[in-house]
Amino acid sequence: MTDFVDGLDRMIRERRKMTSPLYRTILTGKATERLLAEFVRHRWPIKSMWTRNILGIASRVEDYRLRSLLVENVYEEETGALSGSKRHLETFADFGVSVGVARESLSTEDPRPETRAVIEHNVSVCNSGRHFTEGVASVLLLMEGQPPIVSDGGNSMLSVMRDVYGLPASGLEFFVHHASADHDADAVSELEDEHADAARELLRRYCTTPELQEGARTALARALELRHRHFDMILAAGYDPSEPVFGYQGSDDDNA
Repeated sequence: MTDFVDGLDRMIRERRKMTSPLYRTILTGKATERLLAEFVRHRWPIKSMWTRNILGIASRVEDYRLRSLLVENVYEEETGALSGSKRHLETFADFGVSVGVARESLSTEDPRPETRAVIEHNVSVCNSGRHFTEGVASVLLLMEGQPPIVSDGGNSMLSVMRDVYGLPASGLEFFVHHASADHDADAVSELEDEHADAARELLRRYCTTPELQEGARTALARALELRHRHFDMILAAGYDPSEPVFGYQGSDDDNA
């Protein structure tokens, strides 16, 4: 069983976010305003479904203690109370405002096919008749067990947004609470690690037959492929290296 879960972790490491040209472009300080805006617009629909997908898994977990760990995950995402933040989706919208994306436009965007494919996969494995361990592997573990997003030069998403692109504090909070590689986010890193460990324990507890394990592996492989197509679409839609690199031009007051 350990080999099975370790194998899922290896799959995630091999296609971690930093293998994507999109994340490498952002983390090496080459992102334009248009690219960061497209990043927000196309990532928003997926992020906005996160808690509903986790609740879909939680509703089918019999073990109270394991179910409560998923509920804690949702509670933090929807309130920010455990990390002293605010609703995590709102902090992502704040980031969007700082790169020129109007908050009210986010809910009216028509998702591209690549974005819709990720959403449909996630809903299917978390909220349908498929065994919930497919959702644990290809949504929960994939997101919470993601290796730190760090460039070869040591930049995390938080440090590059703060030190390279010059975002104000109001645009940084999402990365403060989703930057497990940054020394400023040690407490958040512990929370992320707890959520990933909960996913691994769920898999060890409930994904116990060859058929279920194959289903989890297949779902994770599909999720990885769809996510990278989604990332490639964002880069193709939003990046022209002839455009100037983004540099924040406003003030904290603009984004209050």
